[in-house]
Parts: sequence; C-alpha cells; structure tokens
Amino acid sequence: MLEIKLIATSYGSHYLLAGMDSNALSSFQWQIWITKHGRQAIDWCQNLSLGFCTFLRGDLWIHNQPESIVDRCNFFSEKKDYVVGVVANENPNNIKVLDSIGIHTDGEWSVESVTIPKTLNYPNGMSSRIPTSRFKRREGIFRAEFLRNMNTTSATDSVLELMSGEPLRGQAAYCIMKNTSTNQTKLFKIDFNFSTSKI
Repeated sequence: MLEIKLIATSYGSHYLLAGMDSNALSSFQWQIWITKHGRQAIDWCQNLSLGFCTFLRGDLWIHNQPESIVDRCNFFSEKKDYVVGVVANENPNNIKVLDSIGIHTDGEWSVESVTIPKTLNYPNGMSSRIPTSRFKRREGIFRAEFLRNMNTTSATDSVLELMSGEPLRGQAAYCIMKNTSTNQTKLFKIDFNFSTSKI
C-alpha cells in the first residue's frame, strides 16, 4: 500500500498551493485561486463562446456579458472596479519631468496613484494622483496635467503638496488607473508627455 502525504502552503489570501511531498520519488502539485468572495476557491476558469466563465462549487458563473444582460465587472454578484496598472518608462536612462497624460478611451478614468521609486536624491520617492475632475476631453482624448509630489517634505502623503509640491521627476513612474463605470469601457492607448529634467 502506497501512502501519499499531501502538503499545502498558503501564499497570503490569494493562492493555495497543494501537492505531494517534494522529497518523494514522484511529485505533483496544483494551484487554485482563492476569491475575495468569502473563503471559496474557483474550480475552473475558461473563455467560452458565452464569455469568460468560472466554475465555483458546481455553479457556472458567466462574467462580462453584454450590458443588456448583466453589468460589466460584476464577479460572483459583487461589483468590481476596472483597475489598470501602467508603467511610464520611455527613455529609462534619462530623468524626466512628467507633464501630462492622455488617455484614449470612451470612458472616464482617475489616476489613483502615481509612484516614482526612491533614489539617492529623493529618499522618500515620489507619490501623486489625478482625480477624474482634473481630466478634460480634448480632441477625443481624456487629458490632464500631472499634479505635484505629495512626498516633497516627508514620506507621508500631503494633499497640500499635491498642489504646491515639487514636479514629478524620475526615470520611470507606475500609475494605477481606475474606472467605476457599470458599462463596457474601452481603453485604447495611454500617452505620457514629459520633458527632460534639467536637474
């Protein structure tokens, strides 16, 4: 009789990895996604002709159907926001000042966070954001100027420095964008406009 000893390791609240003891002669493992909808695991994900489908505890869930049937970004009966992470790193060897952003889209977005990594000159790094109200639609493009560094004088974000701090400057920036629409929103392209830093 063969005895199989299973081991399971949890990585935060997102993944569960289970499998045989790696010291055994043969080994296998599988990984499942733990949803934020309670302590449940998705059995299977697949893109079918019906749309994006998941199987959860024997039930079939169809996500992102046309708006006439169900709202977009509604997963397991819970509305989620569209969240997109974008890296602005054109000419990564040069230090640039971020001037403005242009989003080619048919919806409205906010930039929840702009993060520039720490450097010797900026030990706190740089942080900013752009609310939806700062964007204006010009020539079919959703445009806004970058606001200022909220960490100009300390590592704590300051709303006052968002308007009066130093310009955002660095080799690369990571932007988190969010859209809260319940309708289908298309994101075609993002333009980052910058100028070469003189510092």
